Amino acid sequence: MPAIASPVRHGRVLATAAVAIVAAASLTSCSNPGAMTCDEYAALSTGERLKVERELLIAHDLEPNNMGNSLGVSQAVDSYCGLNGVTDKEPAAKANRNNPLENAVNWSAKRW
Repeated sequence: MPAIASPVRHGRVLATAAVAIVAAASLTSCSNPGAMTCDEYAALSTGERLKVERELLIAHDLEPNNMGNSLGVSQAVDSYCGLNGVTDKEPAAKANRNNPLENAVNWSAKRW
């Protein structure tokens, strides 16, 4: 007669699988912030945009806590995407809609 899995064990397996899926999804979303398009960026809240900008700086080995870096990347991305930098969750970018954020900044420059 085959063994029957207990409900507790089954619940643990499902919980473990759910945690793994969430962790993989969060790592994937952060793996290449520069691949996000201007339209995707425009649809984010202000807090989510700040997180993406921070991830962009980190991805390019720039100090995310440096005010010049933070302001520089924010202004560059907003300008590139045609956003005003104030309104969040806009329906679409006004420029470079399907282009990646990676193209918004000259990443070879180490200063703003």
